[in-house]
Amino acid sequence: SGLVVRARLVKTASVTDLSMHMQSMVLSVQTTTIVFLTLTAAAVAFCRCFFQLGLQTPRVFGGVSAQMRQILLHIPLLSECPKLKLPSSLQLVIYAFQMTWQEWFFDSSYDFEVELFPVSLPGSSTEGCADHVSVKWVHGAKGHKRALPPGAPIILLTPGLNCYSANLPCTAVYTRLLEQPWRIGVFEKRGVGSITTLKAPAFHMFGHPSDLHAVVQQIVSRWPKAPLHLLGMSSGNGLTSSYLALHGAEVPNLCSCLCLIGGEDYNSAFAPPKGDWLTRIVFDKALLASSKERMLRRNVAVLQPYDGQAFQMAMNTKTMQEFYDICMQKFSGYTDRDEAERRINAFNNGNNECMLSFPVPYLVCFCEDDPVAPGGPRSSWIDLVGRCENAAVALFPIGSHLACYDTW
Repeated sequence: SGLVVRARLVKTASVTDLSMHMQSMVLSVQTTTIVFLTLTAAAVAFCRCFFQLGLQTPRVFGGVSAQMRQILLHIPLLSECPKLKLPSSLQLVIYAFQMTWQEWFFDSSYDFEVELFPVSLPGSSTEGCADHVSVKWVHGAKGHKRALPPGAPIILLTPGLNCYSANLPCTAVYTRLLEQPWRIGVFEKRGVGSITTLKAPAFHMFGHPSDLHAVVQQIVSRWPKAPLHLLGMSSGNGLTSSYLALHGAEVPNLCSCLCLIGGEDYNSAFAPPKGDWLTRIVFDKALLASSKERMLRRNVAVLQPYDGQAFQMAMNTKTMQEFYDICMQKFSGYTDRDEAERRINAFNNGNNECMLSFPVPYLVCFCEDDPVAPGGPRSSWIDLVGRCENAAVALFPIGSHLACYDTW
């Protein structure tokens, strides 16, 4: 019995030691993480203060109507904007750390609620692929939920490619938006969001305009007197712009669209004509790995049984454009590619003529040093925008890809 007691004591001591060791390891990791993030935040603040060398003025094209000219004149950042004279690559590194920090602390920083909306795809070459998308309503900073009247303006954001409400990309925009008496919502597309995974084997990397339209219709029905404004960020610009072209005229409440930063035909978006080494790293290394993780692996239980061969082909791709092409062909929800293009991509074949008939004020911003679209939009797009009444393009010399500029 003495041996048994001693054995039990040894076993208990071992378990206790292991538990204490594990707790120590967790504490060590947490401490290291906090120190790392604090140093990163300090580096971001230092770079912003030390390298803010002055102001820049963008070139503005289009927006020739009297109403649009007045709007453009009253946007301060189109007259002078902060200029961080840092290499685009360094801005992206700072921005990536900042975005990671913000994503980790979003839940503890804001009061919000998530609303699910049922959606299905229209058309003759689809079975509908019924699913849900979500809108995250950001009510205010933590502990400061705001009360808004029914007619409060609604700002509906469309996040970047693999992004959602916690990393739009970069949540600094919330600070400025929440200063106003506006209702702030974030549209989270199929398969990429903080709440839902796919229920049907259909998604689009930039989002389905018909899904956004279903949400918009319910929102304006709930608040019929509230003006609606769309704010796109990064690839969310594609969804916002295609939505405006395909459905904008059907929504009387829709008042304006703002797109930050970039825009292109989806079928060539990941192969810009002026792309360089940084473009390839951003697209074919960082973004490709993130897309495989957040779009495919996250939804493997639905996508792989539906088309295992296509799933594996997408997982084996080496470039972002190839990844997009496979996902569009096999997982868009449409068997007819032509119909899919008509209902999803208003800029198919590199054509931006739809901007001539945009029914509301529309501004899209580019940065010349953005690795996603170096030099800004193609010259043919600029030429056409120059004739647009309601649509305008602002081309900033410096800014990378939504990096470092809180005020944007």
